[in-house]
Amino acid sequence: MTAVPHSSTEAALRDAVDTALIDLLTAQHNPADRAHRELARAVGLLDQHPHIEIPADAANAVRTAADRLAEGSRDDARTALVAARSQLAAPGSRLNARNTG
Repeated sequence: MTAVPHSSTEAALRDAVDTALIDLLTAQHNPADRAHRELARAVGLLDQHPHIEIPADAANAVRTAADRLAEGSRDDARTALVAARSQLAAPGSRLNARNTG
């Protein structure tokens, strides 16, 4: 298995997480529709690409954020997205995923 097919998937996942996080941070009176869509896209990417080279903690945090937002808990969703984003942005995160996941 090579990392080439995953690079665009990882970028799409990071983009979805970033967009959802920005929406939750800035959309005070919005029902967070875009955040819901982006988290659904992120979870879909994780489901379609189960062997994506990201830390398991990042994948778990994305799924937790989607669940919390679906329950109406924006603060908990935002916290989970911050955790996911830090894992996805961590130096060597792909290497860490290979070693731990």
